[in-house]
Amino acid sequence: MKVLVACEESQAVTIELRKLGHEAFNCDLMECSGGHSEWHLMMDVFEAAKLKNWDMMIAFPPCTYLSSAGLHFCNIEKHGIKAVERIKKRNKAIEFFLDLYMLPIPFICLENPLGHISANILDPTQIVHPYYFGDPEMKRTALWLKNLPALKYKLQDDLFGARTGTNKPEPVQVAIRKKTGKLKKRYFSDCFVNGKLKNSKEKSKTFQGIAKAMAEQWSEHLINR
Repeated sequence: MKVLVACEESQAVTIELRKLGHEAFNCDLMECSGGHSEWHLMMDVFEAAKLKNWDMMIAFPPCTYLSSAGLHFCNIEKHGIKAVERIKKRNKAIEFFLDLYMLPIPFICLENPLGHISANILDPTQIVHPYYFGDPEMKRTALWLKNLPALKYKLQDDLFGARTGTNKPEPVQVAIRKKTGKLKKRYFSDCFVNGKLKNSKEKSKTFQGIAKAMAEQWSEHLINR
């Protein structure tokens, strides 16, 4: 199959698809960090969509202006002109998300956190966490699927097979010092690398368990069809 993995510099999903023998390419405006530049299309995703008759697209559109974490910055009364500028960027992010969703590719998955899209525009098909697929991390992840089935997982052993998930991870309480005082926030373990908070690029990387489940389960679905 020909698969376009959009907005993915880590190549996590692309690598899993390549293991199965598919002609998979990831597309992003930044250089890839997965070590396979020969599979990387460093270009606009909508131009990449024209390069081949893609069978499937798995896309990870930027969530900076769409996630619930930043919606309070859109309060004009409180933040003034900064809120107006953020709303403009949010609207562009919404347009980008919807343009991806409407691409003429038969099978599509869009991944994003819960936020403006899920609350106001389109309900997600499925919500998963990395620990559902074996990575001991908690990160609520929404999937919008077109002609693709929801990902299957097992949190407990049963008569039909062993579980795919790990135990639900415990939250970690941390204190962040600011000039105005102390601000305590609750972070889950997926927010840390070697004891330090992840940056936005590190947070956006796809967990291997989810990447493998996407590649294997949706490959099987398309091949069976």
